[in-house]
Amino acid sequence: MKQNWKRLIACLFSLLLAAVAFTGCGNQSSQDDSSLKGKKLTIGIGTYAPFSYQDQDGKQIGYDVDLLDALSKKLEFTYDLKVMEYDPMLISIQNKEIDMAAGQISITDERKQKIGFSDPYYYAGLHAAVKKDSSINSMDDLHGKKIAVEKGTAAHIYVTKNYSDSDIIVFPQQSAAYLEVEKGAADATLYDTPNVLYYLQTHADSTLRIAGEEVQKVPCGLAFPKDSKYISQINQALKELKDDGTIDKIQEKWLSTKSS
Repeated sequence: MKQNWKRLIACLFSLLLAAVAFTGCGNQSSQDDSSLKGKKLTIGIGTYAPFSYQDQDGKQIGYDVDLLDALSKKLEFTYDLKVMEYDPMLISIQNKEIDMAAGQISITDERKQKIGFSDPYYYAGLHAAVKKDSSINSMDDLHGKKIAVEKGTAAHIYVTKNYSDSDIIVFPQQSAAYLEVEKGAADATLYDTPNVLYYLQTHADSTLRIAGEEVQKVPCGLAFPKDSKYISQINQALKELKDDGTIDKIQEKWLSTKSS
């Protein structure tokens, strides 16, 4: 009889241990899969002042860097930044080689077919920059002209759709597009308003000026692999950062304007 009781107790104890182990593993797996807390992410970031660029000491700074810092504190994750050009960065997101991408990435229907996006946290229009002595004074004046743009950007898409009669010159980086206009090899460049203003403010010797009205307000967000489980958490955190004034403070710091 004692032997039977010992066997029964041993069996019950084994079942209890198994149940505890199973429950513990299940909780851990769920946390690992769905929560950002404690995670270390690899985040691609484009070079696009004033949203993301390097200071004199080589440190990455800007609007999106401050936004990522605020998100990481709120959601308790850490991250490594990987500075990339935009086309390779979006391909890396699509291939799940990085966890997230930032740098004022425009949300377009075409991109949404391949990658996931957070809710918009900023809306940027497009402005043209031309030589100060240029006869171009409106967006209509761009027809039939040489327009320099950065490949794959909202500006590139816009001029391709709206200026088929123009000579569109494509560069891997917007800095080269500005230079093309500065040296007179292109008539104009079109790019996001914040960066055009930043370029003019930080290049006192520039021969460029803004021409025409702002066009096409473009929503910008953080990019993710299509099936990322982190998007809903990021969206909730973005809402909270908007509600508590954090995003407005970031925009006042870098853009001297409040969010739309």
